[in-house]
Amino acid sequence: MIGAPAGSPRPEAWPSTPSRLRPPAPGTTWLVALGYTALALAFTWPLALGLARDVPGDLGDSLLNMWILEWGAQHAPHLLTGRLSWQAFWNGNIFHPEPYALALSEHLFAQALQIAPVYALTGNIILCYNLVFLSTFVVSAIGAYLLVRDLTGDWRAGVIAGLVYGFLPYRISQIPHVQIMSSQWMPLALWGFYRYVDRRSRLALAGGTAALVLQNWSCGYYLLFFAPFVPLFAVQRLWATGRLRDRAAWGGLATAGIATVVCTVPFLLPYREVQRLYGFDRGLGEVLAFSANVWSYATAAEPIHLWGHVLRMYPHGEGETFLGVTAPLLALVALVAAAVLARRTSTVPPAAGRRRMAAAALGLVLVLQTIALLTTLLVGGFKTTIAGLAVRASTPLRVALQTLLALAALLWTSPSMRDIARRFFSAPAVFFAALMLLAMWLSLGPDPSAGPARVSDIGLYSLLYDYVPGFTGLRVPARYAMIAGLFLAMTAGYGAAAIARRSWGPVALAGLGVLVFADGAAMPLQMNHTWGTEEAIPPARVYPASALPRVYQRIRALPAGTVVAEFPFGDAAWEIRAVYYAAAHDKPVLNGYSGAFPPAYLARAAALRRFAEDGDRAWQALLDAGTTHVVVHIPAFKNPDRGRQLLSWLETRGARYVESFPEGDAIYEMPR
Repeated sequence: MIGAPAGSPRPEAWPSTPSRLRPPAPGTTWLVALGYTALALAFTWPLALGLARDVPGDLGDSLLNMWILEWGAQHAPHLLTGRLSWQAFWNGNIFHPEPYALALSEHLFAQALQIAPVYALTGNIILCYNLVFLSTFVVSAIGAYLLVRDLTGDWRAGVIAGLVYGFLPYRISQIPHVQIMSSQWMPLALWGFYRYVDRRSRLALAGGTAALVLQNWSCGYYLLFFAPFVPLFAVQRLWATGRLRDRAAWGGLATAGIATVVCTVPFLLPYREVQRLYGFDRGLGEVLAFSANVWSYATAAEPIHLWGHVLRMYPHGEGETFLGVTAPLLALVALVAAAVLARRTSTVPPAAGRRRMAAAALGLVLVLQTIALLTTLLVGGFKTTIAGLAVRASTPLRVALQTLLALAALLWTSPSMRDIARRFFSAPAVFFAALMLLAMWLSLGPDPSAGPARVSDIGLYSLLYDYVPGFTGLRVPARYAMIAGLFLAMTAGYGAAAIARRSWGPVALAGLGVLVFADGAAMPLQMNHTWGTEEAIPPARVYPASALPRVYQRIRALPAGTVVAEFPFGDAAWEIRAVYYAAAHDKPVLNGYSGAFPPAYLARAAALRRFAEDGDRAWQALLDAGTTHVVVHIPAFKNPDRGRQLLSWLETRGARYVESFPEGDAIYEMPR
């Protein structure tokens, strides 16, 4: 086989040979998909009981994402039919009069396309949001199933991999972030490229490219984070199939790459314009605060039943990156199976005499060095005394170098170990495990740490932050954990395939599937969780367009050219509600909430929050922004006197009372 090491078995032989396996019965994929759907409904219970009215998790970032989705669903058809310009699409109706409001956060264009038919029929953005939310579990699981089924040749291994990735415990900590949950296109992209390389299917190449584009349109983090892993996977498949010198294969992959860039770059240009206008960059301190910690992978989200109160090693912002217990054990099974097969199939006899003794000694040194390396990575190292000799391991890079030197010495000494190592490292499971570790290392950010101890002075992520365009606009390296979860699922699939070959395998896999699901189970999920601040008390629910609060129905009926300011102004708990309803009433609002805030908005918010202390400046801020109407949510103020002061301030400045509503809301018209 061209491109594979001489004398080594085809990589697909680890841990099973697809040709010896019985193919799945017709319709198996549909049954598996139906099973994943049922499990997703159970995993997110009781969401199924309130698909059209309830919001999973808290009413925070999910409301911003619903505004983005509704804006996209309303305007994407006009954009695609040429009735709306590209720039106008990005000028969302929040943060008025600042441009490019949509580019201050994720644009969620792929998700907007997903919901467009349902939104056109129902106009219910809560229903649409929940369908997208559920689809992230189901489609992620199906994608991982299809990919690992083909990689291992065992549909049962694919089922387990789908369970691992679709119901990853990390998802529970990301419930309000539908953009991070929307990782379902990654396994489908790899599956398409796998089928193109291994089966020469151009249709698969087109499908993989489309999936990659949809992933780029779903989440800006994955656009940058996942991109390097795709060519690594493709090159590995080219090597495994002996097609490294196949120009046609390279040509097809290059075409896919060009098509992906062409479809992605237009969505990057508005963000570059936002950077030019507002100068947004994530400072290094912010990036460090939202990096994972080695101990984060032993920190589960609190709602998880099995582990939420047991594994809380290092909780901090975005630091709950727990990937489960069962899946890592299956991945370990895959690595052990690869090692056993490599040893069993080795054709080089072990060395004899002194050379064998030297190899044994070096093997012991390698084991001790590996233990020392793991210790430095997990707990920051150790210092002890053995027979009066001080032994210390505290610098991961130095210990890693020593470990590599011990490995090199062992391989130089023992030809049989060289052959075994070559076969072991050729195993696909080992390659995917390496990609998993790479993603985990990147998730640790610029300054990797294990608990309070630093793991290394240099993080791989710092190279990306310093030299790759776009990374200075991202603040959460910890989100590499989802990519680590994908490669964990792929590695665990090989472990499941190894177990499936045993006579007791099917029963064991059924039990393991239950454990994989239980690792992340957190039902009943919290619904409609409301949070407030010192100033504002937001309502306990939000409503779709068909059941808008009456104040917003009135705003929706106002003529074109209306510009609204809602009070309390600048308070995050209320701003995010104003943003949510802005898409439904379709009038520009001064209010805003997003991943970043324009400087002019921050200055305006500072002035309006001090309307009682500096009334002239606050009034001028309303006038300068072109405000035509003011909405006052009187019950939102914890201090009733503050609300009365606001009404008095508006009236003494000449604002005209328009209407009030039983809920306690009032509308005022600014003087012309």
